[in-house]
Amino acid sequence: MSEYFYGWYFRCQGSGGSLAVIPAVHVSEAKQSCSIQIITQKGSLCREFPISRFRIDRKKCRMQIGENRFSRKGIRLDLETPGGVTVKGAMRFGAFSEPKYDMMGPFSLIPRMECSHAVYSMKHTVNGMMEIGGEKLEFHEGKGYMEGDSGVSFPDRYIWTQHFLPEGSMMIAAASIPLAGVRFTGTVGFLFLNGREYRFATYLGASVEKMKDGELLIRQGRYRLQVRLPEFGGSMLNAPESGKMTRKIREDIACRAEYTLTCGGRVLLHAVTDRAAAEYDVKEGFFQQSKQNS
Repeated sequence: MSEYFYGWYFRCQGSGGSLAVIPAVHVSEAKQSCSIQIITQKGSLCREFPISRFRIDRKKCRMQIGENRFSRKGIRLDLETPGGVTVKGAMRFGAFSEPKYDMMGPFSLIPRMECSHAVYSMKHTVNGMMEIGGEKLEFHEGKGYMEGDSGVSFPDRYIWTQHFLPEGSMMIAAASIPLAGVRFTGTVGFLFLNGREYRFATYLGASVEKMKDGELLIRQGRYRLQVRLPEFGGSMLNAPESGKMTRKIREDIACRAEYTLTCGGRVLLHAVTDRAAAEYDVKEGFFQQSKQNS
Protein backbone atom coordinates (compact mmCIF):
# COMPACT_ATOMS: atom_id res chain seq x y z
CA MET A 1 0.00 0.00 0.00
CA SER A 2 1.62 3.26 -1.13
CA GLU A 3 -0.57 5.44 1.13
CA TYR A 4 -0.68 4.59 4.82
CA PHE A 5 -0.80 5.94 8.36
CA TYR A 6 -0.37 4.35 11.77
CA GLY A 7 -0.65 6.11 15.11
CA TRP A 8 -1.30 5.79 18.83
CA TYR A 9 -3.36 8.04 21.07
CA PHE A 10 -2.57 8.45 24.77
CA ARG A 11 -4.95 10.40 27.00
CA CYS A 12 -3.91 11.29 30.56
CA GLN A 13 -6.09 13.02 33.14
CA GLY A 14 -5.12 14.25 36.59
CA SER A 15 -6.20 16.77 39.19
CA GLY A 16 -4.10 19.43 37.46
CA GLY A 17 -5.52 18.96 33.98
CA SER A 18 -5.60 16.75 30.90
CA LEU A 19 -3.08 15.88 28.23
CA ALA A 20 -3.18 13.86 25.02
CA VAL A 21 -0.18 12.71 22.97
CA ILE A 22 -0.38 11.30 19.43
CA PRO A 23 2.73 9.71 17.87
CA ALA A 24 2.23 8.62 14.27
CA VAL A 25 3.87 7.66 11.01
CA HIS A 26 2.38 8.73 7.66
CA VAL A 27 3.33 7.63 4.18
CA SER A 28 2.16 8.89 0.78
CA GLU A 29 3.64 8.77 -2.71
CA ALA A 30 4.86 12.34 -2.22
CA LYS A 31 6.20 12.18 1.34
CA GLN A 32 7.19 9.88 4.19
CA SER A 33 7.40 11.31 7.71
CA CYS A 34 6.40 10.85 11.35
CA SER A 35 5.07 13.28 13.93
CA ILE A 36 4.13 13.90 17.55
CA GLN A 37 1.06 15.98 18.38
CA ILE A 38 0.42 17.20 21.93
CA ILE A 39 -2.93 18.51 23.15
CA THR A 40 -3.62 20.38 26.38
CA GLN A 41 -6.57 22.42 27.53
CA LYS A 42 -4.72 25.50 26.28
CA GLY A 43 -4.04 24.33 22.73
CA SER A 44 -2.15 21.91 20.52
CA LEU A 45 1.46 21.50 19.38
CA CYS A 46 3.01 19.47 16.57
CA ARG A 47 6.53 18.42 15.68
CA GLU A 48 7.31 16.56 12.46
CA PHE A 49 10.33 14.29 12.07
CA PRO A 50 11.95 12.53 9.09
CA ILE A 51 10.83 8.93 8.79
CA SER A 52 14.40 7.81 9.51
CA ARG A 53 13.77 8.83 13.16
CA PHE A 54 10.88 6.35 13.47
CA ARG A 55 11.20 2.94 15.13
CA ILE A 56 8.47 0.50 16.17
CA ASP A 57 8.08 -2.97 17.65
CA ARG A 58 4.36 -3.76 17.41
CA LYS A 59 4.62 -7.09 19.24
CA LYS A 60 6.13 -5.41 22.29
CA CYS A 61 4.04 -2.24 21.78
CA ARG A 62 7.04 0.08 21.64
CA MET A 63 7.49 3.15 19.46
CA GLN A 64 10.29 5.67 19.21
CA ILE A 65 10.36 8.98 17.32
CA GLY A 66 13.69 10.73 17.74
CA GLU A 67 14.44 10.80 21.46
CA ASN A 68 10.78 10.31 22.36
CA ARG A 69 9.59 6.90 23.54
CA PHE A 70 6.11 5.37 23.83
CA SER A 71 5.03 2.01 25.25
CA ARG A 72 2.59 0.24 27.54
CA LYS A 73 4.80 1.26 30.45
CA GLY A 74 4.68 4.98 29.75
CA ILE A 75 5.79 7.99 27.70
CA ARG A 76 9.04 9.95 27.67
CA LEU A 77 9.16 13.21 25.69
CA ASP A 78 12.06 15.53 24.91
CA LEU A 79 11.40 17.81 21.95
CA GLU A 80 11.09 21.37 20.75
CA THR A 81 8.36 22.50 18.36
CA PRO A 82 8.98 24.76 15.33
CA GLY A 83 7.53 27.61 17.39
CA GLY A 84 10.21 27.17 20.06
CA VAL A 85 8.05 25.45 22.72
CA THR A 86 9.95 22.80 24.65
CA VAL A 87 8.21 19.65 25.87
CA LYS A 88 9.98 17.42 28.34
CA GLY A 89 8.95 14.86 30.92
CA ALA A 90 7.92 11.30 31.62
CA MET A 91 4.76 9.50 32.69
CA ARG A 92 4.51 5.94 33.98
CA PHE A 93 1.46 3.77 33.35
CA GLY A 94 -0.08 1.11 35.54
CA ALA A 95 -1.52 -2.18 34.33
CA PHE A 96 -3.77 -1.88 31.28
CA SER A 97 -7.47 -2.78 31.42
CA GLU A 98 -7.72 -4.40 28.01
CA PRO A 99 -10.89 -5.10 25.98
CA LYS A 100 -11.99 -8.73 25.79
CA TYR A 101 -11.20 -8.88 22.07
CA ASP A 102 -10.31 -6.68 19.09
CA MET A 103 -12.52 -3.58 19.03
CA MET A 104 -13.06 -4.01 15.27
CA GLY A 105 -14.42 -7.54 15.71
CA PRO A 106 -14.91 -9.31 12.36
CA PHE A 107 -14.12 -6.06 10.52
CA SER A 108 -10.48 -6.59 11.55
CA LEU A 109 -10.38 -9.43 8.99
CA ILE A 110 -11.36 -7.17 6.08
CA PRO A 111 -8.26 -6.05 4.15
CA ARG A 112 -7.61 -2.42 3.26
CA MET A 113 -10.17 -0.80 5.52
CA GLU A 114 -10.05 2.99 5.16
CA CYS A 115 -9.46 3.29 8.91
CA SER A 116 -9.11 0.57 11.54
CA HIS A 117 -9.51 1.37 15.23
CA ALA A 118 -7.89 -0.36 18.21
CA VAL A 119 -8.25 0.10 21.96
CA TYR A 120 -5.23 -1.01 23.99
CA SER A 121 -6.31 0.15 27.45
CA MET A 122 -9.75 1.18 28.61
CA LYS A 123 -8.21 2.57 31.80
CA HIS A 124 -4.92 2.58 33.70
CA THR A 125 -3.13 4.73 36.27
CA VAL A 126 -0.75 7.56 35.31
CA ASN A 127 2.08 8.96 37.41
CA GLY A 128 4.68 11.52 36.40
CA MET A 129 5.16 15.02 35.07
CA MET A 130 5.22 16.78 31.71
CA GLU A 131 6.65 20.28 31.30
CA ILE A 132 5.27 22.17 28.30
CA GLY A 133 6.61 25.61 27.56
CA GLY A 134 7.71 26.04 31.17
CA GLU A 135 4.34 24.95 32.61
CA LYS A 136 4.21 21.69 34.54
CA LEU A 137 1.41 19.14 34.36
CA GLU A 138 1.72 16.67 37.23
CA PHE A 139 -0.06 13.32 37.47
CA HIS A 140 -0.37 11.45 40.75
CA GLU A 141 -2.50 8.31 40.45
CA GLY A 142 -4.14 9.92 37.44
CA LYS A 143 -6.19 8.14 34.78
CA GLY A 144 -5.01 6.99 31.39
CA TYR A 145 -6.42 5.61 28.15
CA MET A 146 -4.71 4.31 25.00
CA GLU A 147 -6.03 3.59 21.52
CA GLY A 148 -4.72 3.55 17.96
CA ASP A 149 -5.73 4.02 14.33
CA SER A 150 -4.31 2.79 11.05
CA GLY A 151 -5.22 2.76 7.39
CA VAL A 152 -5.33 5.33 4.60
CA SER A 153 -7.58 8.18 5.76
CA PHE A 154 -9.76 9.22 8.67
CA PRO A 155 -13.49 8.88 7.90
CA ASP A 156 -15.15 11.73 6.00
CA ARG A 157 -17.71 12.22 8.78
CA TYR A 158 -17.27 11.04 12.35
CA ILE A 159 -17.61 11.80 16.04
CA TRP A 160 -15.54 10.24 18.85
CA THR A 161 -15.71 10.74 22.59
CA GLN A 162 -14.03 9.24 25.65
CA HIS A 163 -14.68 9.80 29.34
CA PHE A 164 -13.25 8.46 32.60
CA LEU A 165 -15.76 7.26 35.19
CA PRO A 166 -15.07 6.77 38.93
CA GLU A 167 -15.19 2.98 38.44
CA GLY A 168 -14.28 2.68 34.78
CA SER A 169 -14.37 4.55 31.49
CA MET A 170 -16.15 4.69 28.17
CA MET A 171 -15.49 5.40 24.51
CA ILE A 172 -17.91 5.60 21.61
CA ALA A 173 -17.33 6.52 18.00
CA ALA A 174 -19.56 6.72 14.94
CA ALA A 175 -18.44 7.30 11.38
CA SER A 176 -19.35 7.17 7.72
CA ILE A 177 -17.58 4.05 6.42
CA PRO A 178 -16.90 3.08 2.78
CA LEU A 179 -16.92 -0.67 2.18
CA ALA A 180 -17.22 -2.71 -1.02
CA GLY A 181 -18.50 0.23 -3.03
CA VAL A 182 -21.16 1.32 -0.53
CA ARG A 183 -21.11 3.74 2.39
CA PHE A 184 -22.83 3.24 5.76
CA THR A 185 -22.74 4.82 9.21
CA GLY A 186 -21.12 2.45 11.66
CA THR A 187 -20.27 2.56 15.34
CA VAL A 188 -17.90 0.96 17.83
CA GLY A 189 -17.32 1.57 21.51
CA PHE A 190 -17.48 0.29 25.05
CA LEU A 191 -18.58 1.05 28.58
CA PHE A 192 -16.11 -0.35 31.13
CA LEU A 193 -17.81 -0.23 34.52
CA ASN A 194 -16.95 -2.05 37.76
CA GLY A 195 -14.82 -4.56 35.87
CA ARG A 196 -17.54 -5.35 33.32
CA GLU A 197 -17.30 -4.48 29.63
CA TYR A 198 -20.38 -3.46 27.65
CA ARG A 199 -19.60 -3.52 23.91
CA PHE A 200 -21.43 -1.49 21.28
CA ALA A 201 -20.71 -2.17 17.62
CA THR A 202 -22.27 -2.40 14.19
CA TYR A 203 -21.19 -6.05 14.02
CA LEU A 204 -23.24 -6.70 17.19
CA GLY A 205 -26.37 -5.11 15.71
CA ALA A 206 -25.89 -1.52 16.88
CA SER A 207 -27.40 1.21 14.72
CA VAL A 208 -26.72 4.95 14.69
CA GLU A 209 -30.09 6.71 14.92
CA LYS A 210 -28.73 10.25 15.20
CA MET A 211 -25.37 11.93 14.63
CA LYS A 212 -26.17 15.62 14.39
CA ASP A 213 -26.94 18.75 16.44
CA GLY A 214 -24.35 17.79 19.06
CA GLU A 215 -26.12 14.51 19.81
CA LEU A 216 -25.20 10.89 19.15
CA LEU A 217 -27.90 8.24 19.64
CA ILE A 218 -27.14 4.52 19.33
CA ARG A 219 -29.42 1.52 19.76
CA GLN A 220 -28.32 -2.08 20.22
CA GLY A 221 -31.03 -4.55 21.17
CA ARG A 222 -32.59 -3.29 24.41
CA TYR A 223 -29.70 -0.87 25.00
CA ARG A 224 -29.98 2.82 24.15
CA LEU A 225 -26.89 5.03 24.45
CA GLN A 226 -27.25 8.80 24.16
CA VAL A 227 -24.34 11.24 24.09
CA ARG A 228 -24.91 14.98 24.24
CA LEU A 229 -22.13 17.47 23.58
CA PRO A 230 -23.89 20.84 24.01
CA GLU A 231 -20.92 23.03 23.13
CA PHE A 232 -17.46 22.59 21.72
CA GLY A 233 -14.15 24.39 21.68
CA GLY A 234 -10.87 22.55 21.52
CA SER A 235 -7.91 22.67 19.18
CA MET A 236 -7.28 21.99 15.52
CA LEU A 237 -5.22 18.88 14.78
CA ASN A 238 -3.63 17.32 11.72
CA ALA A 239 -5.14 14.05 10.51
CA PRO A 240 -4.39 11.65 7.64
CA GLU A 241 -5.97 11.87 4.21
CA SER A 242 -4.55 9.45 1.65
CA GLY A 243 -1.52 9.05 3.90
CA LYS A 244 -0.81 12.79 4.03
CA MET A 245 -1.35 14.79 7.24
CA THR A 246 -3.36 17.48 5.46
CA ARG A 247 -6.77 16.87 7.00
CA LYS A 248 -7.99 19.19 9.77
CA ILE A 249 -10.00 17.87 12.71
CA ARG A 250 -10.94 19.37 16.07
CA GLU A 251 -10.49 17.86 19.52
CA ASP A 252 -11.39 19.10 22.98
CA ILE A 253 -9.85 17.13 25.84
CA ALA A 254 -11.95 18.76 28.58
CA CYS A 255 -15.44 19.50 27.30
CA ARG A 256 -18.96 19.30 28.66
CA ALA A 257 -20.79 16.06 27.90
CA GLU A 258 -23.77 14.03 29.08
CA TYR A 259 -23.91 10.24 28.72
CA THR A 260 -27.04 8.16 29.30
CA LEU A 261 -27.24 4.37 28.92
CA THR A 262 -30.55 2.57 29.40
CA CYS A 263 -31.63 -1.03 29.00
CA GLY A 264 -35.33 -1.64 28.54
CA GLY A 265 -36.06 1.73 30.13
CA ARG A 266 -33.80 1.08 33.15
CA VAL A 267 -31.00 3.63 33.56
CA LEU A 268 -27.62 1.89 33.82
CA LEU A 269 -25.52 5.04 33.57
CA HIS A 270 -26.12 8.77 33.66
CA ALA A 271 -23.02 10.94 33.78
CA VAL A 272 -22.60 14.69 33.31
CA THR A 273 -19.07 16.05 33.13
CA ASP A 274 -16.94 18.96 31.98
CA ARG A 275 -13.84 16.77 31.58
CA ALA A 276 -14.76 14.55 28.62
CA ALA A 277 -12.72 14.28 25.43
CA ALA A 278 -14.37 14.61 22.03
CA GLU A 279 -13.15 14.81 18.45
CA TYR A 280 -14.93 15.36 15.15
CA ASP A 281 -14.28 16.20 11.53
CA VAL A 282 -14.68 19.75 10.30
CA LYS A 283 -15.89 18.90 6.78
CA GLU A 284 -19.48 18.55 7.95
CA GLY A 285 -20.07 20.07 11.37
CA PHE A 286 -21.44 17.65 13.97
CA PHE A 287 -22.46 20.73 15.94
CA GLN A 288 -24.30 22.48 13.11
CA GLN A 289 -28.05 22.49 13.61
CA SER A 290 -30.15 20.66 11.08
CA LYS A 291 -32.57 22.70 8.98
CA GLN A 292 -35.65 21.78 10.98
CA ASN A 293 -33.94 23.03 14.16
CA SER A 294 -32.35 26.19 12.74
